[in-house]
Amino acid sequence: MDLATRKYNFIQEVFSIENEIFEKLEKILKKEKTEKSEIPLDHKLELEKRLEEYRKNPENVLNWSDLKEKW
Repeated sequence: MDLATRKYNFIQEVFSIENEIFEKLEKILKKEKTEKSEIPLDHKLELEKRLEEYRKNPENVLNWSDLKEKW
């Protein structure tokens, strides 16, 4: 069964479910969406590390124009 057919069948099921089950499905979908939109912990840690390095030495930066010319 292809994805489009599965989605159609699922939507048909949604129309026939009770309120309690529908609320549970909404919570699951909301949780999935929230988890996917969160920044991974290792990315947050790397950002904090780089910000801390910048705070210690704000003059130690690269000029974007110079860097762009070299690459």
